[in-house]
Amino acid sequence: MQAIVVNNFGAPENMELVERPNLSISQNQVLIKTIYSSVNFADIMAVTGNYPGGPPPFTPGIDTYGTIVEVGALLSPTLIGQKVMAFCDSGGYGQYTTATDGLFFIPPSNLSDEEAGAAPLLIGTTYALVHKAATLAPGDSILIHAGAGGIGTTAIQMARAMGASKILALVSTPAKIPVVEELGAIGVLYGDDYDYPQEIRKIAPEGIDISLNSVAGETIGADLKILNSFGTIVAFGMASSTPGIAYSNELHPTSRSICGYSFGNLRRNRPHLVAPIMEEGLKFLEDGSINLSIGSIYDLGEAALAHRAILSRASTGKILLRA
Repeated sequence: MQAIVVNNFGAPENMELVERPNLSISQNQVLIKTIYSSVNFADIMAVTGNYPGGPPPFTPGIDTYGTIVEVGALLSPTLIGQKVMAFCDSGGYGQYTTATDGLFFIPPSNLSDEEAGAAPLLIGTTYALVHKAATLAPGDSILIHAGAGGIGTTAIQMARAMGASKILALVSTPAKIPVVEELGAIGVLYGDDYDYPQEIRKIAPEGIDISLNSVAGETIGADLKILNSFGTIVAFGMASSTPGIAYSNELHPTSRSICGYSFGNLRRNRPHLVAPIMEEGLKFLEDGSINLSIGSIYDLGEAALAHRAILSRASTGKILLRA
């Protein structure tokens, strides 16, 4: 089988399409013939060595969509031939991958193959962030960093469906403003100085109740300038490569909080909680509350180009690899 392999940490070009031995499965796993694998910022971090996982060589890729072609002894053979979305055990950037029972799911029937390929991590992460970590309630206002990306566009729609009163989406280029505004958010342009609180105060003088922050660094301090009493910052990434810093006396006098969240940590350490999150999250796709935005589709051997597209900050929507 062909798969992408990272032999050394570093740039996207360190990924190489190679022939690898066929995968074997355990009693509670399935073997999936890949149709699409999604490309996530976490994959970029893994290639650079800044994401939990083993040392090289390894195959990147967290989630995938494809057809079950083999099942372990503990699983029903009727699963063979079923199309599923899955969180991978063996790395999704390959023609085949493996997944453990409880970490693969039948997609809603109204999804296209491309949407099913984009859905697993987007839906799981977004539902966990908005519903579990931030506990968004009807009438809350929310700020979404990287609003035109995969998580961003999904979070805008989910927040809208859950009754958010005002949704503000930070974007890095003017071209991305129509993308988020079409989904129901107010687009806010920001630069490397992260001087967006002043602009947001013009739009939402009352401040915000929730921030979904995948950037950290100086953005934590900026978010605190506009975060209301009892508000929450959910820090779920560090795209700036710099940790955010806050002081306790910026939090307890106003009952504000900063919550760290990793859906990857949940999958690794409490996998039994993944299925209930996916069950609830997928309902937003089934009833049409969320339409997944597909950005670009690359062939498996173009994985480096896919990573470069995300790093350019010019991409919008979800990027996929076609196996």
